[in-house]
Amino acid sequence: MPDGFLPQYLLISCSVLATLFVLLAIWRTETRFWSGYSEGLQVAFIFGGLCGLYMLQADLKPGMAVHWLGVMLAVMMVGPWTAIVVLSAIHAFLLFAFSIGSLETLGFNITVCVLMPVAVAAAVHMFVYHRFPKIVPVYFAQVGFGDLLCMLSVDAVLTLCLFTWFDYPSFSIWEDFTLILALMGGMEALISTWVVSLLVCFLPEWLVTFNDEEYLHGK
Repeated sequence: MPDGFLPQYLLISCSVLATLFVLLAIWRTETRFWSGYSEGLQVAFIFGGLCGLYMLQADLKPGMAVHWLGVMLAVMMVGPWTAIVVLSAIHAFLLFAFSIGSLETLGFNITVCVLMPVAVAAAVHMFVYHRFPKIVPVYFAQVGFGDLLCMLSVDAVLTLCLFTWFDYPSFSIWEDFTLILALMGGMEALISTWVVSLLVCFLPEWLVTFNDEEYLHGK
């Protein structure tokens, strides 16, 4: 979101919330993700890949920037707490290194594009893990479904913000932002499922939510 559109009380509230949760996530993150070689590669893979995808964002109009999220994939790879740290670091890095975004709206962006979808992704995984059979097709399906829900939740909140605080015509918001972001969510869900399927085949140790004994051997 650009400067000057959202109310100060919302920006301040989101900044406080984002700061608290990022600090909590740093405290809850397992140290192996910062000290282990393989785990470090996982984090570097997420950070580098999503930085590249975020930089490809399309700025349709002020406040209507669309880009991939990659939240569900990050949660499946490193868990929700580490995902919050890595994804928040990406937003901060792109702001200070490439001036993508603004310091005033950084807290809002982290709250809406990191904290909220991470909560959705973690909830989907926990629900599927405890309520559905532990088989590989179900594991793949939750990635696609969860990814789509993450994008739709962000889409809904940002659309509400556009309707409330921006002066664009309603049809312009629906056509130029809401529908496009929803379609991107469908494409991202498919891509994330492909990536996770490759990781299950070749690098299952990169998925903290996947266990061979549970999903392959049925134990």
